[in-house]
Amino acid sequence: MRRAEVLIAILLLALTAVAMGRVPIGEPAVTAEVTATATAAAAEVAETATARPTQTPAATATPTPTATPSPTATLAPTATPSATAAPTETPTFAFDTRPDLDRYMYVDQMAQRMYVFERGELIRDMPCSTGLPDDTTYTEAWEGPVGRYYGTFYSFGVWADEAWYLYQSLGGILVHSLPYLWHNGYKVYLEADALGTRPASHGCIRLAPEDAAWFTAYNPQGVLMTITDPYREHWRAVLSESPGQ
Repeated sequence: MRRAEVLIAILLLALTAVAMGRVPIGEPAVTAEVTATATAAAAEVAETATARPTQTPAATATPTPTATPSPTATLAPTATPSATAAPTETPTFAFDTRPDLDRYMYVDQMAQRMYVFERGELIRDMPCSTGLPDDTTYTEAWEGPVGRYYGTFYSFGVWADEAWYLYQSLGGILVHSLPYLWHNGYKVYLEADALGTRPASHGCIRLAPEDAAWFTAYNPQGVLMTITDPYREHWRAVLSESPGQ
């Protein structure tokens, strides 16, 4: 741009000189030279003044935006319905459970079970085994308070634990654990299969060792107990069909 400005200035000076008469018009050679100089300058100015095309910068490619993946919905776990506990049925009994008493015990010789009640509500149901239906071994029907604690005793060649006195018959009738023998320092209990299924004793009421221990912990002394009829004919018929028992 500076060279164009210089040429324009020379052109203007030449034209001014002609206009002011500094260049003698009568001298054609000078006039022609000035005119030629001015024309050349004008041409160069025109060439210089012509704007060169500005190089258009190539368009920068705009990056295509990457689609952001939509979050996948996480399914909430379906709550597992809790099992509804089946209502516990209150057992019914064909006998009086004595709701008038704080504690009451009932031995059913047909079912071979001992039931313990508090204010008529059953709190424990224990399988037992009463006396064989022979004339000298059956357990008589009886009702009365549980007597004193005997503990461990030995009779008929076997041991028994947790004994409680009930009444006197041909011998003392007790509630006690299954009979057992000692073998290599261990108690070997006898006739456990009779509990809850058949009479097997000499007249006492047998309980499983754990039930006998519970009976003692319950401290039953003085609690009224009822023992039903022995159903001797029934049990004689049953046992005669199973002579090995």
